[in-house]
Amino acid sequence: MNIEDLKKVIKGEVMADEKTRVKYSRDTSLFEVAPAVVVFPKDEDDVKSLVRFVADAKKRGEVISLTGRSAGTDMSGGPLTESIVVDFSKYFTRIEDVGNLINMEGGIPDGYAVTEPGVFYRDFEKETMKKGFLLPSYPASRELCALGGMIANDSGGEKTLKYGKTHDYVRKLNVVLADGASYQLKPLTPEELKKKEDETTFEGEIYRKMHTLLEKNADVIQRAKPKVSKNSAGYNLWDVWNGIRFDLTKLFTGSQGTLGMVTKMEVRLVKAKPETGMLIIFLSDFSKVTSVVNEVLPFAPSSFESFDDQTFKLALKYFWGFLKLLAKNPFSLALAFLPEFWLVLTKGMPKLILLVEFEEDTVAEVQKKLEALRAKLAPLGFPMRLAANKEESRKYWLIRRESFNLLRTRVKGKQTAPFIDDLIVRPEFIPEFLPALYEILKRYDIFSTVAGHIGDGNFHIIPLMRLADEADRAKIRPVADEVYALVLKYGGSITAEHNDGLIRSPYLEAMYGKEVCALFKEVKDIFDPQGIFNPGKKVNSSMEYAMNHIKRS
Repeated sequence: MNIEDLKKVIKGEVMADEKTRVKYSRDTSLFEVAPAVVVFPKDEDDVKSLVRFVADAKKRGEVISLTGRSAGTDMSGGPLTESIVVDFSKYFTRIEDVGNLINMEGGIPDGYAVTEPGVFYRDFEKETMKKGFLLPSYPASRELCALGGMIANDSGGEKTLKYGKTHDYVRKLNVVLADGASYQLKPLTPEELKKKEDETTFEGEIYRKMHTLLEKNADVIQRAKPKVSKNSAGYNLWDVWNGIRFDLTKLFTGSQGTLGMVTKMEVRLVKAKPETGMLIIFLSDFSKVTSVVNEVLPFAPSSFESFDDQTFKLALKYFWGFLKLLAKNPFSLALAFLPEFWLVLTKGMPKLILLVEFEEDTVAEVQKKLEALRAKLAPLGFPMRLAANKEESRKYWLIRRESFNLLRTRVKGKQTAPFIDDLIVRPEFIPEFLPALYEILKRYDIFSTVAGHIGDGNFHIIPLMRLADEADRAKIRPVADEVYALVLKYGGSITAEHNDGLIRSPYLEAMYGKEVCALFKEVKDIFDPQGIFNPGKKVNSSMEYAMNHIKRS
C-alpha cells in the first residue's frame, strides 16, 4: 500500500506511526492485530474516495481492505484488521436532529434522531433525554460505546427484554457500498422494491439478487432461525422481507461492517418513563431459576438482569477501589451496601443475584407491580428486598454494568478473555445449562464471572486468564468448542448481542450448517464482490488466524 497515494485521496488524516498502529491493534476482545494504517475521514466524500481507492488497488492485485471503527469497545475482534482502519470517532460526531414522531398504529408519541456513527452513546442520550426520549437498546458499555458499534453489532442490553434490539429502532441508514457511491437504505413497499429492481445500477442489482435469494431459500432460512429471543450470529436474513416490507436496514444492522460503511443513521426513540423501582432476588439454587423467570416475565419488567457469586465477590474484594471509581461520594454508597454484607454473613453467598426493574409513569404504578411480584415469589422462599430508592438500585446496576471493566482494571496478573462472552439459551433450560457450563469451566480450571440478561437466558461469561502463559492459551479453543456445543445442544445461539468477529465466525457452520453459511457467503458476494469491507468476519473466517492473534498482555 502506498501511504502517500492514500493521503492524496482524502481530506482527513492518514496515520501509520507505530504508536497509532499499536493503539488500534486492540479492542476489548482478547485479540491483537496491528493495522497497516489508520485513517480519519472528514465526511462522506472521504469514505467514498477510500472505497474507490481500495477497489482500484484490489484490481491491481493488492491485498487491501477497509474496516470501520468507532469507540473500539467490541469484544469479538470485529474492528481489527491488518489493512486500513477507518475511524469514525473523530469527525463523524454530529447529532443532526432529535424530534417527535407519531406511531399511528398505537397513537404513541415516539421520537427519532438523526446521528452519525462516531457519536458516543453517553452524549447521544444526553441530547435525546432533553426531549424525554431514549434509545433503549443500549448495551452495558453505555458510557464507552458509540452508535456505529451499536449498529454494527445489533447491540442489546438491559432493556432488550421489553424493548428489543437495535435493529428494531433503525429507520434509515446512509451507507457507502462497494461501488464507492452513497445510498439510503429504508423499508420499501412491494411497489418501491419493484422500482429499485428495475434500475440498471449496482443498487438495483443488490435488490434483485437479495430478493431472489430470500424468495428462493425462504424455507431453509426460516428453519435455521434460532429459537431464542435475540441473536447476532451470521446475517439477519429473517427480518428483511415479509412480503409486505423489504428492509435492508435489518440486514446491515448487525453485519459488523462487512457489507458497506454506515455514515449516518436515523433511529426511532421511545418515551422515557420517569419512575423506576427494583426488586432484588438472592438465589442460592439454580433449580429455582425457571420458576422465578416464569413468575417474573408476566409482569413485563423493563429489565431482568443477573450476576453470579463470583461477580459479587469481586465487587466486595475490590470494594473500596470499585466505589472510588464509580461514585462521587463513595462513603454514602459504601453505607448503602451494609444490607448485602449482612445478608452474606447470615445467609451465605447467593449463587445468583437477580435484578427485576419496572419503569412506569408514576411511583404508585411501580410500587404496585413490585409488591405484587414480591407476593407472587414469596412462596418460593428465598431472600428478596425492594430497593428503597433509585440510589439503592444504582449500586446493583454499578456491579452489573461495570463487572467487565472491574475485571479489566482491578485484577492484576490476569487478563479478561471474552471468548464465550455472549451465549443465549431459552430460560427454561437455565437450571440444566448453567451447572453444565460451570462444570466445563471447573474442569479446565478457569475462573470466570457470569452476568447477563436472565429474562432472555443471555449470559456473559468472562474468564480471567494469563494470556502470556501457553498452558492458559491452550485452553481457549477446547473450552470454546465444548461451551458452544453445549449451547447448540440446547438450541441456543453462540452470540445474542456481541456479534461474531474473529472469535465466533468460525463457529457459524456448527450453528447453522453448510447450506445457510453458503447463503451468508452469497450475501457477502452480492454486496462486496471484491472483499473490500472487513474481511474474515462472518464469512471466510479462520480459527487458526484467530488463535494466532491472541494478545499476550
